[in-house]
Amino acid sequence: MLDLRAPLIPICAAVGLVLGVTAWLAAGRQDVLAPVQERLASLRPPDGRLALNGGAPSLLGQPLFALSVGPNAVRDPAVSVLGISRMPGRAAALVAIDSKAPVWLARGESRDGVVLNDVGSGRATLDLPLGVRTLRIGEATSVGGGTAASPDLANPMTAPAPGDMPPPGFRSPPPPASAPGLGG
Repeated sequence: MLDLRAPLIPICAAVGLVLGVTAWLAAGRQDVLAPVQERLASLRPPDGRLALNGGAPSLLGQPLFALSVGPNAVRDPAVSVLGISRMPGRAAALVAIDSKAPVWLARGESRDGVVLNDVGSGRATLDLPLGVRTLRIGEATSVGGGTAASPDLANPMTAPAPGDMPPPGFRSPPPPASAPGLGG
């Protein structure tokens, strides 16, 4: 049986080679791609800015991550949660942002860079520029954005060095579940 199929192997290989070359030549014709190339050449960058040398568009834009130090640093606004409303189908929180008049934010609503993510019993989860914070009613974020615990200045081993503070928005990991005296 193999003897009858043996001559077909080189014939099929030759036919496949001819079909492949034909497809390659047909796809390589320049007149087919000319309209597409002209259309691509006419496209401009979205903001219309070109690089200084007039060539490729500038890729500079808004930074991907918020800067927390240095020039153009982003800070968390001072936010305080004054009230919470939970009804079937709607949840909202009364928040004061940067000492302005309090406003009601519905879940998912944004104002002045603050987004209300979730409303629970007595708490609201807010998405701030430097991270997500959960605040209880009456609680407020500090103006710098972080709520760092005051160091024990009597013990120099626990007091941080002046330049050794964590960045704003940094949250330390929770204590291990087996740690005695640290759990609730």
